[in-house]
Amino acid sequence: MRKNYLPRCEQIRPRSDGNVTDWVVVMLVTEGLALSAFVYYLDHKRRMYLLEKGVSKEEPPAARLERRLLSGLFLLLTGIALMVSPNVARAAGLDVSLTFGLLVMGVLAFCTGLAMILGYCILKRDLAVWTTKI
Repeated sequence: MRKNYLPRCEQIRPRSDGNVTDWVVVMLVTEGLALSAFVYYLDHKRRMYLLEKGVSKEEPPAARLERRLLSGLFLLLTGIALMVSPNVARAAGLDVSLTFGLLVMGVLAFCTGLAMILGYCILKRDLAVWTTKI
């Protein structure tokens, strides 16, 4: 007798539970990281070109601190939005849930933004001490 080794349709499990939220978030993060890396690469190439030509354009420390604060606030609010968005969508009548991947990305963005804001506070205090000593 020949045995049938093919699995039955009931035994085949789908790869996901039908929730496409994970794929959307993964695609956004993957494309966002690639795009931001490309932007940083182009900025680096521009700075190196200016250094080769002898044009030095140093930013004052206050401008760097302001950019750090704005980036930190952006990441902090992005993390909060990632963690809260499923609840807002559920209130709007959509059937979504907070997945573990979405929660981890939200917590990482939140903590990164918080660290940048704390770094801003520390550097701002050190900058004030340095400018009063000189």
